[in-house]
Amino acid sequence: MKATREPEINKPVRLDRNQAGDILKLYRDFIDKSIKRKIALYEPLDFKTTYKKFIRRLQGEGVEVTGGIPADGKMEMFLEGLIKDFLIETAYYALADKYIQRIIMNKLGSSDAGDIRVLEIGDMIREKLEKDGFKKLKAFQEKAKFKTFLVTAVTHLFIDSWRQRGRIEKNVTKYGSELVALSDPPVDDPLEKLIESEDEDSRSKAAAFLPQVLEQLDYKEKLAIKLKYEQDMKLSAIARTLGCTRFKAGILIKQIEWRISREISGKLKQGGHHGTPGR
Repeated sequence: MKATREPEINKPVRLDRNQAGDILKLYRDFIDKSIKRKIALYEPLDFKTTYKKFIRRLQGEGVEVTGGIPADGKMEMFLEGLIKDFLIETAYYALADKYIQRIIMNKLGSSDAGDIRVLEIGDMIREKLEKDGFKKLKAFQEKAKFKTFLVTAVTHLFIDSWRQRGRIEKNVTKYGSELVALSDPPVDDPLEKLIESEDEDSRSKAAAFLPQVLEQLDYKEKLAIKLKYEQDMKLSAIARTLGCTRFKAGILIKQIEWRISREISGKLKQGGHHGTPGR
């Protein structure tokens, strides 16, 4: 394989399709053996799927390289680094939702995955783990399971984040009552409230009021409710769709649920007047 012309030192460049093709022609067996050798450390990844994804990454999306493509003598070391970084990133996304949430809930003694504290601290931890291209996670030396390394990192970051959250809360005075209301809303699930109404007539009236109340929501609020109740999406998926953090998505949904509950409860207490369908 011909050595690629060295670009300016330490300036990031990307492998183009021709360069990726040349690497695969000469080093496909090396890539195969390297991933097979490492894959046991990166549960729950499996070799076949991970190998295909790495090849697609190399060929399609391109790989950013600092300092240029090395000559033949250093290519294997170069590929080892690319493979390790890819495995770390892929395993992180496979494990993050399950382990970050579980660790935080355990530390807080909470059984509620929608707990505002769980969401907030989870976002803090994710931000730190993903910062600078997963720099903290790429310190993994492959001497034990990556899962163990991730759990340790999350535990340490939880302690740091909890201390940071404590410092922030000491300075929060103006919106204290609102924060308390958000963390403990009157009704967690307005649809559940409808089902548990005292009698059939109340359930019928509440169900009839629901479309009116939903119509008052703006586009983003309607989308959030649709994703949760109609598509049964997880909070992390809702956050990605809305383009915000899990913490902010959780607050938004709790605010909407509280408003829905308050509006319907108010209408029921009025005995169905002022807006009862059919009047």
